[in-house]
Amino acid sequence: MKIALNVLQQGPMSDGPEWWRLCDDAGVDVIGLPDSPALVRELYVVAALCAQQTSRARIMTSVTNPVSRDPSVTAAALLSLEEIAPGRIACGIGTGDSALWGVGMRPAKVAQLRDYIVAVKALLRGEEADYQGRRFRMQWSDLPVPADIGVVVPVSGPKVLRMACEVSDGMLLSMGFGPHNVDYVRSLVDEGCRAAGRDPAELELWWNSEIVFGDSVTEALSRGMGVGTEWLTMGSLEGKQIPEHLRAALVQFNTDTHNLGSEYQDEDREQALIARAQELGLYEWLLARAPGLWGTPADVAARLRELESQGLDRWMFYVGRSESDRMNHLRLICEGVMPLLDVGGSADG
Repeated sequence: MKIALNVLQQGPMSDGPEWWRLCDDAGVDVIGLPDSPALVRELYVVAALCAQQTSRARIMTSVTNPVSRDPSVTAAALLSLEEIAPGRIACGIGTGDSALWGVGMRPAKVAQLRDYIVAVKALLRGEEADYQGRRFRMQWSDLPVPADIGVVVPVSGPKVLRMACEVSDGMLLSMGFGPHNVDYVRSLVDEGCRAAGRDPAELELWWNSEIVFGDSVTEALSRGMGVGTEWLTMGSLEGKQIPEHLRAALVQFNTDTHNLGSEYQDEDREQALIARAQELGLYEWLLARAPGLWGTPADVAARLRELESQGLDRWMFYVGRSESDRMNHLRLICEGVMPLLDVGGSADG
């Protein structure tokens, strides 16, 4: 099993090194660093510091977007990181979430994301990029190419998934974790790879979720649902296994909870989400889509072993929405859950 942790750098930069070294020493495979300038410290400054403070974990943008930066800027940042931490850099990139709506911008279209990924990957190979009618290449002296920097795309629906099958190196999946959800995702990946002439085994499939810790499964359930919904209403609702009678309620739910002030900082956010989901009649459906990662570290590890037996063996976990809880959450994963698992631990996994 491989574990990635998506760690917000919301507080002072001085907090980061202790978090990252804990992850690195524990055998975490990937440290994800969000790109949301209105909410957290600047991605590539944080990534450079993280690269210097770690020795084995991969460092992934988790996730950037094709609107905030030109492909040449993203390629330059990634290649610079590659010089600091050779073979340990990955690029997670989606259409854009809080980095964009937090400053009044709209997400990119899937076609733009595809063209952007193709352009960035060309630049990372030292080739000429063709993007929005412009042709250009990196002209550094001693350009460190071709660089082995994988591109991972967050996926919540079939349209982005098909695009990712064509041009990405992996996916960060947020399409539900019930057996019917997982079977559906796998069928879409197989179809998308066949259409693109690729082997599905070429793609890293990471399952993107949260862990809710508590003294018991029941107590943890009272503290959080352990499943995100924000991606489900971005773009089209089609092909996302959302029952017709729940669609309007889900849109309302995400609208009610989607604001910059509470997105990462509200200490009572999870309890508020539970109450609102129950009020809108979404709660049971959301629990059925959740991976069931609730309870003590031993409960969580046991559940992860069950999921691993079903082929779900790469996980990215979002670490602590509230700043005060972040270090405790990291310790519970790194020192509580991971010693009970057969984790990966190689930077090239």
